[in-house]
Amino acid sequence: MSRDEVAALYQRYGYFLLRRCRLILRDDAAAHDALQETFVKLMTHGATMQDTERPLRWLSRVAERCCFDAMRRNRKLQMARPVEAIDDEVGAHPSVDPSVRNAVLSLLGRMTEQEQQIAVMAFVDGMSQGEIADEIGTSRVTVNKRVQGIRERARRVMGGTDG
Repeated sequence: MSRDEVAALYQRYGYFLLRRCRLILRDDAAAHDALQETFVKLMTHGATMQDTERPLRWLSRVAERCCFDAMRRNRKLQMARPVEAIDDEVGAHPSVDPSVRNAVLSLLGRMTEQEQQIAVMAFVDGMSQGEIADEIGTSRVTVNKRVQGIRERARRVMGGTDG
């Protein structure tokens, strides 16, 4: 992938991806680092993105993985800033209750990588369980179980029984 192609993708999607990284990490510096890492990966692995019809989805998934990796490296990132402070900047998907989304986001640092992926797709992007299953290559039953478990944990956080 040429530098001009990468620059054009950054121009087109960079702001959206930065907002997404800020939502997940709740730390401006870490979000900028994750965005930068996303575009470095694009420069090195961009050929796989060229085969997709949806470059934003490819870039979003790479950005999410960069964010999840940053969270694993630095557990303090989840405590950086309350999720509610980001609501005005990145509104919830219309099909997702903002309070549930905020509770789920507060739990990301305590989830497995698969749970993190499913949580973002379901509670941030508002994707259906079938879409999520197709995206991550697992069964809908597995996605359903994970979504229900994540939702239950979020309810406990909202009720103040899970810290």
